[in-house]
Amino acid sequence: MTDTPVLPDASVLSESELRETLPPLDWDYDTALSDRETYLTPVLKTFQATTNPILFKSGSGQYLFDSDGNRYIDTVAMNQAISAGYRSPYVMAAVREQLEDMQHCSTMWMHPGPASLAKALVAKMPPGDWVVHFMSSGTEAVDLALMMARNYTQRHTIVGLRSAYHGAVGSTANATTSIARFHQKIPSASGIVHVTNPDQYRGIHGPGVEPYLAEFRSSIAASTNGEIAAYIFEPIQGYGGVIPMPSEYIRQTSALARELGGVVIADEVQTAVGRTGAHFFGFVEHGVVPDMVVMAKGIGNGFPLSAVIARRDIAEAMTGRTFMSTMGSNPTCCAAGRGVMAALEHGGLQENARVVGAQAMDMFIELQNRYEVIGDVRGRGLMIGMELVKDRDTKEPATELVAAIADEIADSVIVTKAGAHANVLRLVPPLCLTAKDAADVVDRLDFVLGRLL
Repeated sequence: MTDTPVLPDASVLSESELRETLPPLDWDYDTALSDRETYLTPVLKTFQATTNPILFKSGSGQYLFDSDGNRYIDTVAMNQAISAGYRSPYVMAAVREQLEDMQHCSTMWMHPGPASLAKALVAKMPPGDWVVHFMSSGTEAVDLALMMARNYTQRHTIVGLRSAYHGAVGSTANATTSIARFHQKIPSASGIVHVTNPDQYRGIHGPGVEPYLAEFRSSIAASTNGEIAAYIFEPIQGYGGVIPMPSEYIRQTSALARELGGVVIADEVQTAVGRTGAHFFGFVEHGVVPDMVVMAKGIGNGFPLSAVIARRDIAEAMTGRTFMSTMGSNPTCCAAGRGVMAALEHGGLQENARVVGAQAMDMFIELQNRYEVIGDVRGRGLMIGMELVKDRDTKEPATELVAAIADEIADSVIVTKAGAHANVLRLVPPLCLTAKDAADVVDRLDFVLGRLL
């Protein structure tokens, strides 16, 4: 028998000595860009905010700082992942406390962290017998929700809306996602029916609800056997272009889905955690209670965390087989989620989203009144979309102009493109954005628009 090797004792090293053992970080821009292009997948270039990616080094609250120390107002929140702000003291305290004990505990055993966060989330739901299943990303959570719906109903067909985005991998890719540029050149998953979304600005049936409801009914009648597993919707379509769903449409389509035996899934990946201002969840504004809620992004404040909140009887349908997720319910990520909930309760973030969001909306509408190229401004709370068009009558998308604005404004403001035509600028910042920040963003947009037009 060989002797057990003697492992080096890292505990005797100082913090600075330990840092010296790490692979180095090079903050030279050209070197960082070269390393990115050499060692990271080239598909990253297909989804970046500016022509030349910015090299960020740190963040604080609603601000980002690049490797040269320049400050930026972040209106994107790292794809809406940062809700409580960069270096939120609530989140940092929770995560540090957890890391002092252990970084991970599989669900094969127990840790109180996941149940503590689940309890806080269930408290935000309408009355009912709700349970929570944690995963690591929004895509995973949507995938799991669809699996749960199919297990529970013993049916296959999923009904979704056009211009929806529910993920980019697995059954969510080329399936529930209905934006062309996210579709890969592979066969789509089966059992998906897309119906026209009731876009009140660009919808093919114009404004109103009845024509879209009629198509919902006729599409299901023509493309299904009259039975469905689930209907999934976003209270406000995010990547689709910040498109608020009419409440009457959501109420009637949800009722119809249930008549056909399906469950109703609210995709709150982008709208939850108080982003819309009035409520913790976006579905509340529509006057419906879904059977399942999917959330991610802001609940982890940058940590990989997502959740499916489901009726207990729906979740029970999964117990006939074994299911697990190695990193789901990670206690460090759940600690970050607990910190987010504390920041909302004690830091006033949801109310800030409501108040500052309303002020920002007024500023964007005033900007729209001065520029014909701004075809529409819409949203709720700190989730605002500004759609740019070449002509207000034809609504031809001003895609190139939006890309140019994103590049021009990137000296001090971070924006991103959305919509089926990538012609919508989104304001989806950390929820600690101030009215002064919003005014600065609008001033910069005003200057850039005046310069480009």
